[in-house]
Amino acid sequence: MINAIWVLVRTRFLITRNDLWRGRRRRQIGLIFLAALIGFGAFGIYNFVGFAVQAIRSPEFADVLKEVAAQNPGMPTDFTPYLAALPGVVLLGALLLLVLSSFSGLLSSLYLSGDMDMLLVAPVPMRAVFVVKFFGGLIGQYALLIALLGPVLLGYGRGMGYGPLYFICAVLSLLLLPLLPAGIGALLVMAVVRVLPARRAREIVSVIGGLIGIAFYVISQFAREVAPVVTGPGSLQALLASNFPLLPSAWAGRALVAAGTGDALSLIVFGGLFVVTSVGAFLGCMLLAERLYYDGWSNMATQGGRVRGRKQETASRRQRADLLAPFARLLPPESRAILAKDLRLFVRDLRNLQQLIFPVALAGIWTFRLIASPPDPVADAEIPAAIRQLSDLLSAGIAFFICLSISSALAGTGVSREGKAFWILKLAPVSPMRILLGKFALAYLPFPAIGTPFLILLAALRHAAPALLLEQWLLLMIAGLGCAAFTMGLGAAFPRLNWENPQQQSTWQTGCLGMLFYPLYLTLVVGLVAGGTAIGGLVGGGVAAIGVSLLGWTLALLLTGAICWGGAIMGTRGLERIEV
Repeated sequence: MINAIWVLVRTRFLITRNDLWRGRRRRQIGLIFLAALIGFGAFGIYNFVGFAVQAIRSPEFADVLKEVAAQNPGMPTDFTPYLAALPGVVLLGALLLLVLSSFSGLLSSLYLSGDMDMLLVAPVPMRAVFVVKFFGGLIGQYALLIALLGPVLLGYGRGMGYGPLYFICAVLSLLLLPLLPAGIGALLVMAVVRVLPARRAREIVSVIGGLIGIAFYVISQFAREVAPVVTGPGSLQALLASNFPLLPSAWAGRALVAAGTGDALSLIVFGGLFVVTSVGAFLGCMLLAERLYYDGWSNMATQGGRVRGRKQETASRRQRADLLAPFARLLPPESRAILAKDLRLFVRDLRNLQQLIFPVALAGIWTFRLIASPPDPVADAEIPAAIRQLSDLLSAGIAFFICLSISSALAGTGVSREGKAFWILKLAPVSPMRILLGKFALAYLPFPAIGTPFLILLAALRHAAPALLLEQWLLLMIAGLGCAAFTMGLGAAFPRLNWENPQQQSTWQTGCLGMLFYPLYLTLVVGLVAGGTAIGGLVGGGVAAIGVSLLGWTLALLLTGAICWGGAIMGTRGLERIEV
């Protein structure tokens, strides 16, 4: 088996080397720049941690700590126990992150890689394939550990003045740390694939990962409210409590401290526990791999789509159809069919839900912020009229950003979402304008369907005037119209239909031109609307003020109409140039 592992590793190394050596020069320069940037960052972390630990151990810091403890009785005067617990706490945080990330990485490496069909029929043992794929899924984790956690542990040893034995044990800890969470993750992966298809499991994990990421983002947004609760002497005691002696991270941390202080007994006991647990988890996976791993692949080979019978139209589907009916009647039949097809395909992929989590979370956070900070009439009276006009449009700005995020998740770059299946639309008896119109309808749908109730909710919570609500709604509809039209036209003019990863749908032309267009267009539209209202207030009100304000709205509509016309022309010509 060792010879088979060596052959597979050598083959993978040669493929990677040739891919890098024969790749584009721009990619090679980018990789060199990225490696240099990571190296400089790791060196900076190493120096910072070493300097910080040396400063905490200095007599000057001890004197300052005694003065602070005299005023705060709960503050400790000796930081030595907390410094001794620091490696275990750092390793515990890394272990938790590895537990969260190992399942997805191993699932992709073990079951969703493109070369598995050839490896399974090759004359190599199944365990050899498992070992190579197991460690192949850990390459990213090892890179992060070496670049981020390695400098922290090495800088800690430098600051504490430890000898060479500590640094050797630190390197061994980095190498063994991913084995335990990865071993547990591999067993879970092999068990889950026996029940669920691998791709569906990856979609579910992606949604869960998005929820966890949003949870951290929400906590960071309320850091000001949480900070007074977590800061204080009690947090230092929690630091010691996290170095619980029954955790594998605590074994590794105590073994590192023992290696630095020369405590041979503690090093043997805690280091032995950590090594046996980590290596034992990997060996257990390898022993079970031959049966479970092959069974999982057999299930994947026999899994097929279910034959779905024609279901009766449910009440919820009829309700959704009735909701979209007024909007859909404005479209030609071909465009309506494209819109319905894109909506059905969107809800079938759970990974699309991950893209909707972030804007929904932003809507909740910003709504809470607006409710928690009600308007102050006295303070608003002192603000200049132009600034007050912009602040009145804040709700429209929030709704626009949320709707634009949802629109990007729904429609993406438009035509590029079709991928290699675009030839079906290209050969269909549908004109390019109607294809583009169906894509535009999908991109514009969130603005009236989601932006309208969101603005009504904010207006009701903030007790806004109906005239202000109408102004915000009109601005949202106009800005969304221009952005959706330009995005769909630009995506059709510069499509990418040969993508393998959904993240590769955008071209550099759409990215660069979009970054230039959005700020310029939104600044002009908001400037025309707010500027017309502000100038109308300066001329003294009355009919003149209404006329100036209407002029600003008219210019904004004309600008948006020109953008829509230009996007349609650019998009249709781009679709006509595409050859199947």
